[in-house]
Amino acid sequence: MVGPTAADAQTTFTNTTSNTIPSTIVTQGPASLYPAPITVSGLGGNLTNLTVSFLNLSHAYPDDIDVLLVGPGGQNVLLMSDCGGYFSISNVALTFSDAAAGLLPDEAQIVSGTYKPTNYDANFMVDSFAAPAPTTGPYGSTLSLFNGTNPNGVWSLYIIDDTQGNSGTMAGGWSLTISAVPEPSSLALGALAVAGLGGLYLRRRARAAVRA
Repeated sequence: MVGPTAADAQTTFTNTTSNTIPSTIVTQGPASLYPAPITVSGLGGNLTNLTVSFLNLSHAYPDDIDVLLVGPGGQNVLLMSDCGGYFSISNVALTFSDAAAGLLPDEAQIVSGTYKPTNYDANFMVDSFAAPAPTTGPYGSTLSLFNGTNPNGVWSLYIIDDTQGNSGTMAGGWSLTISAVPEPSSLALGALAVAGLGGLYLRRRARAAVRA
């Protein structure tokens, strides 16, 4: 279900399990996988950049969708809430990145692309999630909130439908792409130590030659 693919210091982990939003069509509430987890392991160093992707997201009324990401250390970011109005979506691919050019639309068609985390109606509507998610905010608004944290552990995606009458799916699951600063290997540290000792030896030889 979950697996990594790596390139340089960037690694992608994916949970491909389909998720129904909400778990039953006749009511609002949590998705069928609540949370949808991804376990990250084997990364050295702290996180420096994070992007999150939704694969094949569909919903008759996307304004109903609220999605919260919670990291292994408990930090959380509200990725999308009250976006897209009544314009139905089908199998869109969404990536969330702080470096994106803009937000998801409020009352317009959502199309596949890369967006900043987006929360509309935040000033007069309080988003809340059922346990085991953090049940009330304030929730984070930028993915840089995770910078400097240890990326290893369980990441949890909590999805709810906040209004009755419509439903959807995240048929392709979701993924995390993590950049982390690699910890220096013992060989690299050893090479640095040897280089330092070599430099010290040469400087001492040079001073001795000057005195002579």
